[in-house]
Amino acid sequence: MSTNSERIALALDHLTDGMAPYVEGKLRAIYRKDWARQAANSFRSERGRPRKDGDHFEWDAHSLLTVMWDHWNSLFRHDLGHYERSLVSELREYRNRWAHQQDFDFADTFRVLDSVRRLLEAVHADNVAEVSGLQTSILESHVADAVNSQIQRTAFQRNKWWVIAIYTTCCSMIIWHMLTLERAGANVVASITVLTLLYLIYQQFKMEPPVYYGPHECHRCHRIIYGNECPYCPKSLFDTPSITAH
Repeated sequence: MSTNSERIALALDHLTDGMAPYVEGKLRAIYRKDWARQAANSFRSERGRPRKDGDHFEWDAHSLLTVMWDHWNSLFRHDLGHYERSLVSELREYRNRWAHQQDFDFADTFRVLDSVRRLLEAVHADNVAEVSGLQTSILESHVADAVNSQIQRTAFQRNKWWVIAIYTTCCSMIIWHMLTLERAGANVVASITVLTLLYLIYQQFKMEPPVYYGPHECHRCHRIIYGNECPYCPKSLFDTPSITAH
């Protein structure tokens, strides 16, 4: 199962594949033979500047977003609007966070995928459907995990009441037996038993549902697994052999 960081890297790869022809095409159309120098001027140093391979640049997400932001008024504002410009700004921020290896939760990851999809749609890129598939996959996985967690919690709560009922029954029998014997100290023993019962019930309410990182049954294929993700279930769309975003 891919991490959220790997999913964002995959989203940035799709952004590069879909946006590079559009961005380079606009540069060539406006700046003609001077397009490469104009693109390179968007970078203060060689670091981050796209490498030139013959008559083409080796684009990545960072260089694409930087050039789009820097040349917006001269190249892109006639085709794209303020909303798309805000997407570029947002994706630049997320890309920088990703490059600095910051953590991403589900909401951040889904937002990046959604922003990438919307920007690709705006330029009519060929790989919009692939990004939409990634969105669907991560959403299904998130919902399945949430439902499974709720099912586990509900089952745990249900079992908790059975345990409390057993505690109460046993405690009642012990108290009844002690009081019917009418022996010295029976009241003390009965009081201790009641306090013990209250303590055990308190512990049951305080106890949190277990985290299933040990051996347990997968709720999808019903095989025994040892982690949070099942190796036997079909792989998600995110499980790709290589991640090449920069």
